[in-house]
Amino acid sequence: MSGGSEEVEARAAEVRVIRDPLYGDIRIPDDVKSLIDTSTFQRLHRIKQLSTCDLVFPGATHSRFSHSLGAYHLASIIVERLQELHPGWISELDAKLVCYAALLHDIGHPPYSHMLEDRTIFRTYRGHEEWVWVVLDDPENDLHSALIRIIGESGISRLKDIYAGRVHPIALHEIVSSQLDVDRLDYLLRDQYHSGADVGTYDVQRIFRALRLDKNGSLCIHLNGVPAVESYLLTRLHMYKLVYFHKLNILTSEYHRKALLRARELASQGKLELSDAIYGMLHSNDLDANGYLSLDDSVVSSAISSWKGSADQELTFWVTRILSRDSFHKRIRIPWLTPEHVERCMISISAEISAAGYDPVRDLIISRPVNVGYRPYEGGIQLVDGRDIADVSSVAAAIAETVQDTMVFVPASVRIACEEVVKATLGP
Repeated sequence: MSGGSEEVEARAAEVRVIRDPLYGDIRIPDDVKSLIDTSTFQRLHRIKQLSTCDLVFPGATHSRFSHSLGAYHLASIIVERLQELHPGWISELDAKLVCYAALLHDIGHPPYSHMLEDRTIFRTYRGHEEWVWVVLDDPENDLHSALIRIIGESGISRLKDIYAGRVHPIALHEIVSSQLDVDRLDYLLRDQYHSGADVGTYDVQRIFRALRLDKNGSLCIHLNGVPAVESYLLTRLHMYKLVYFHKLNILTSEYHRKALLRARELASQGKLELSDAIYGMLHSNDLDANGYLSLDDSVVSSAISSWKGSADQELTFWVTRILSRDSFHKRIRIPWLTPEHVERCMISISAEISAAGYDPVRDLIISRPVNVGYRPYEGGIQLVDGRDIADVSSVAAAIAETVQDTMVFVPASVRIACEEVVKATLGP
């Protein structure tokens, strides 16, 4: 009896249980635990999922770490579900690798997530997906070493093939990267939960029950899952409009970028001293994995805070707005402005800003976020009969059009005057 009890306790010791607010207990086996415990993965604790959205939604302070665990959990459920429906479709190794891929898909995110994923900020620019590859290829990286111990070089090569879509069945890639992948399925639920945005929701388990593999090994949806997928698409559409592209998040993102670009300019002139990590971001032409991973939200936030007393008025201008939320610019309240509209009004708006004593180069801020509810032309979401979901769903078809929202921000004291100028220029 004692031997059996010891064996049970030993097996239990190999599984870590992490409590998640969305899914309850997430069971982490020993191999996955060794990946999570690396400093590379732990860095995700210090990368906020929603950059500056917490200025609007104070609860939205969750991290890429919790999202990555959620994506891993959903991937494991999908793999198990498809193994039941399609026995033999996936090898034991690939079953592990696709879950690893979901877990590690965000290790390449820069500070503040997508906000600083910008080629004007990083002198050595790579998208966060490409940084994943750089990290996995770095023999000095602790996550690389952990993967070598678990799956070896050949396993890492196969993992990279999954990310790149060079695999059969292609469903291995689609679980991690597609229009119905575990990344999107988790972050929409998680971001809605933490932001408190009530935009409707979707039943992720119902979507999973509808998942199938087609004859080519690609993910597809049974017809009975269409309503659940419609709810998912609508949730995504509204989350982008109301949370991700909230005007205050867009504006404060611009403030951060302008502060960093001014800091680069001053440092180039020898007028501002930068930490090694910030220098690597703003100036290095050959930033490596180690230098990149030394950057997180706290590093950037600390640097910006340290510039508060700068003698440079422009840098102080942006830093003051970031730190105090004082004298924010205001959005011109005219809906459906297009880039062409703004171009026609640019001279008149600039004149109003200048007449009020502001600098139109600095104080006219324009951003053009693009929202697409569904993209049938990028692989789409296929049904079991081969049709695209937009062929049978009026909801999916209706939200397939690209919507570009041009946001124009000006000093608060001239907003009304600028609105009148726009109305006069554009007419009814």
